[in-house]
Amino acid sequence: MKNTRQTSAFALAAAFALALPACSGMHPASAPAGAQAAAPQAGRTLVTPQAAGRTAEGGFIDAFQFSEKPADVALEPVTFGAGTVHAGGAIDPRHGSTWGGVALTASLARRGHAVDVSGGHTLALSLASPGSATLRVRLIGTDAALRDSGCYPVATVRVTPELKEYALPIASFAPESFCGPNAPMGPAVAGALTAVEIADATVVPGRRRAVDFTVGTIRTLP
Repeated sequence: MKNTRQTSAFALAAAFALALPACSGMHPASAPAGAQAAAPQAGRTLVTPQAAGRTAEGGFIDAFQFSEKPADVALEPVTFGAGTVHAGGAIDPRHGSTWGGVALTASLARRGHAVDVSGGHTLALSLASPGSATLRVRLIGTDAALRDSGCYPVATVRVTPELKEYALPIASFAPESFCGPNAPMGPAVAGALTAVEIADATVVPGRRRAVDFTVGTIRTLP
């Protein structure tokens, strides 16, 4: 009787262990269409915003504005909460800008050192924006010329007003259409990642629109 109970317990434990992978899968989003909320999984935390523009991991967070024509984008002061950073401003293409936006760049280590995240297959970001805004996420590596050209790979995600974690497969990050054929895809950058950029870069011709988004923890998942 004792052996029978032990065998039954072992069989039950083995069945539970086999069921775990099937229950822990996440539902990643395609880059152009948006992302699904990420299921809780163990991963590697890259960015945890703290006060004064720093992160708990030793990096820092910067905000900047960009536009095709001067004065078509305004950036408000960045504010920090409990593990979050908020960016705001306005995109007003009154001078004819066809592109522009407000962005946050979160470095992953001190002094711009690169971090190898190639062991992860998914980038998970906690994001929020009123009006279900579309945000652009960019992976940034060590090549300054490639960074300045805007040709490090991007993915887009449509977010809701409440802070949620969204999952983007690293393989879905791709260069924008104006970049040449040699611009890298996401997996090529993951081995030496220096920063993650999040931007509201939606320009509506002839219309002023407010920018308002929040970024929380950024991590990689298996």
